[in-house]
Amino acid sequence: MKARLTPATATREQASVRVVPPLAELLEHPERGNDLPPDAARALLARLVPLQAVLLARAFAAGPEGAGRDQLLTVEGAAQKLGQSPHWLYKHARVLPFTVRNGRALRFSEAGIDMWIRHQRRV
Repeated sequence: MKARLTPATATREQASVRVVPPLAELLEHPERGNDLPPDAARALLARLVPLQAVLLARAFAAGPEGAGRDQLLTVEGAAQKLGQSPHWLYKHARVLPFTVRNGRALRFSEAGIDMWIRHQRRV
């Protein structure tokens, strides 16, 4: 026996299927992110974090106070600059905006760290 769709079940099924807008549209209209299902929001964040790190490193590599003087630090160098342990950096590398991955190598933008520290002081 085939289940019949009543207006109530049809509405519930339509509500559970949401179309996720393209990233370009969300960038143009960020308020549409409020309508995303949580799993879609998590998936987009997972794709944006690496891009954010690269964009931050690139944007501040040629900053006014040190044009072209950004360098990539090792985990040990970044940990020392941040006053954290290397273990802490490995644990938080996925969410830190100054993380730069090159294959399996993990490096950190020194200019990005400096900017992040300034931002943390303001917050």
